[in-house]
Amino acid sequence: MRYGLRFLADLLFPGDCEVCGVPLPPGDGACLCGPCRSRIVSPPPPLCPRCGIPWRSADVCLDCRHRPPCYARARALGLYLPEAGPLNPLAAAIRALKYQARRPVAWTLGALLAERYPFAPDALLVPVPLHPRRLRERGFNQSLLLARALGRARGLRVVPRALVRTRATAAQPGLGRTEREQNLRGAFAVRAADAIRDRPVVLVDDVLTTGATANACATALLAAGATQVEVYTVGRAP
Repeated sequence: MRYGLRFLADLLFPGDCEVCGVPLPPGDGACLCGPCRSRIVSPPPPLCPRCGIPWRSADVCLDCRHRPPCYARARALGLYLPEAGPLNPLAAAIRALKYQARRPVAWTLGALLAERYPFAPDALLVPVPLHPRRLRERGFNQSLLLARALGRARGLRVVPRALVRTRATAAQPGLGRTEREQNLRGAFAVRAADAIRDRPVVLVDDVLTTGATANACATALLAAGATQVEVYTVGRAP
């Protein structure tokens, strides 16, 4: 029934790929065409086993060796390449989601993430929160939309308010790792400790850049009793 209604809606109101603009086939259910989805590939190995950045060996990268993150590991759907000529499909999709409010993009990206990696059946999905002021400005939290898409595809519970931002922070783009860490110090708190205590947590966000945000969130979650924090994002800055 659901597929039939979607097929009918697609016939009446055909959609276009959010990245390249080509018409989508009726009933496809995704907002990215097949060729654009196929170009979203996992970061090429070898990867740092902790932060997931492409690295020259299977050993941890220099950053993780000198400053080990609190999270157990981080993995991404693909590399976020916003400046290498035209935007790659993943970067274009993420920007459409965040800055053009194309919310259906989250369902496609979250479903792709669910297909690519295994997840513990008892893991809780926790989205990286926005400050209330930023949430009012944007109208939605892209990380929550991604977490819900991932949770629906894998049958995992999402805890939307497990983690909150306790204060507004400066915009992160353009800041180095040390500046980001200072900017985020004390910016997150756990509001649902009973839900995450003694449970593995999967932290969900749109892009991992230096890992400062993920590490600040993981610090708060582990302090509240989570047994382990893994980080999954749709984009990874190289």
